[in-house]
Amino acid sequence: MGLPLFVEEADGRELIIASDNTGAIGMKRDDEVQVPYSVVAAALFRVAVMDALAVGASPFAVNVFNFAGEEAWCEIENKVKELSADLGLSLSITGSTESNFSMNQSAIGLSVIGWVKTGEKKIGCSPEGCSIALIGEPLVGEEVIQRSEKAAPLGLFVEMRQQEWVHELVPVGSKGIESALRELEQRNGWESCERTLPFDPRKSGGPSTSFLISYDLNHDLDLLKLAHRFVTIIK
Repeated sequence: MGLPLFVEEADGRELIIASDNTGAIGMKRDDEVQVPYSVVAAALFRVAVMDALAVGASPFAVNVFNFAGEEAWCEIENKVKELSADLGLSLSITGSTESNFSMNQSAIGLSVIGWVKTGEKKIGCSPEGCSIALIGEPLVGEEVIQRSEKAAPLGLFVEMRQQEWVHELVPVGSKGIESALRELEQRNGWESCERTLPFDPRKSGGPSTSFLISYDLNHDLDLLKLAHRFVTIIK
C-alpha cells in the first residue's frame, strides 16, 4: 500500500498506475485461502481503484496478470466489469494469462490506470488541526469473508471522495492503521503525535476494508449521517 506511480505528461496531466496482487488465495488445491476467483478479483480491484480514486484520478483501464489458469480469466474479468459498472466507471480491460505452465497455488495481479490533473491531486491538502476518522474495520484473510459487514463499502469510499468537506482519503493496507496515519502526517508535514487508535494499529488492513479520512471538524454530523455505523473518529 502507498501512493500509486505518477508519470508526468506535457499537457498538465499525470498518468497514474495503482496496483495490487495476491498469492495462495483462490481455488487451487494448495491455496491457503479457498475462495472463488470473483472474490479475489473484487479484493484486488478494490485496493487498486481506491488507491487511484484517493489521489483524485479518473480511472480508464485495468490490466490483469493471471497466473491462476485460463479457467479463472472470465471470472476475474466479469467481476471487474460488474464492479466498474457499479461505480459508474467505463474501464477497458486487458491482461495476460500464464497458460504454458500450471502452478500449484493461485497468483493474480491487477493494475488500475487513470489520469489526474497535476493541480487537482488529492495529496498533502489537509490543514493541520483537521479531524481524522476511520471508515470500516481492518480485515484480512478469512475475516474478509466472515466479517464482510464490517468492511467499508466501495460505494461509500466514492461518496466520501465527492464531499467538499473531506480533504484526503488514505486506504489502510497491509501495514495497518498506524502506518496509514503516519503517511497522512508525512504528506501534510504534520508533527507526529500519539493518538488513540481503534483496533490493533499494526494489524493488516487486507484488501483496504477500511480507510482514513481527514475532514473539516465542523462536519461531524455530516460524516455520521453519510457513514453512520462504519465511522470511528480518531482523537
